[in-house]
Amino acid sequence: MGDPVLVVAAHGDDEVLGAGGTIAAHVRAGDTVAVLILSMNDGSRPESDRHGEAARLASARAAQELLGVASLTLHELPDNGFDTVTRLAVARLVEAAVARTRPRLVYTHHGGDLSADHRTTYEAVMTATRPQPGHCVKEVLTFEIRSSTDWAFPGEGTLAFAPDTWVVLDRRAVELKMRALEAYSQELHPFPHSRSIEAARALLAHRGAQVGVTAAEAFSTVRRVLQHS
Repeated sequence: MGDPVLVVAAHGDDEVLGAGGTIAAHVRAGDTVAVLILSMNDGSRPESDRHGEAARLASARAAQELLGVASLTLHELPDNGFDTVTRLAVARLVEAAVARTRPRLVYTHHGGDLSADHRTTYEAVMTATRPQPGHCVKEVLTFEIRSSTDWAFPGEGTLAFAPDTWVVLDRRAVELKMRALEAYSQELHPFPHSRSIEAARALLAHRGAQVGVTAAEAFSTVRRVLQHS
């Protein structure tokens, strides 16, 4: 029996960009992966309509089916407007997912991303996974998102993404990630945009080369609790 894993993403497609190959690897290893997406809303775009909303929901479900996700929870926080919602309200959505799935490992956004929604999500996960006695979560890792982590402005007090964990991906995991990204075609851009299929493949190759493999996804550890009995 594998471990329960929770992936918390601000927007639909973030979970695939940040950890799609790793999700596929967890599923193949027998772990039970749950995904929480806090915003399937696209209200920040003037062309947003009911047809677009239905397409985004279909994209999210198709992507999770490709990756083998066991459960998908979708919410409608305002896109690019998480700061209009109380931090407590966002944290409670994450707390509910943690209580329901009882994960040992949680993946989420990096706290230094350019996107304010990503930073709010990170803070909500930190609140929901406070290391209280007996808490189920023993490990929290953050992922990088093309066009947010890589576009963050360096400066005093900025939290830079510094990976310390690499998940090696085989060809099957890479292709599942790419197919899941293609399910979110409306969120992709032509190369050389950072949020493109080609850029996503290049990042996998870059992170892989850092540790002597063909492809990998990289993560930064927030907390890891080891217990030997």
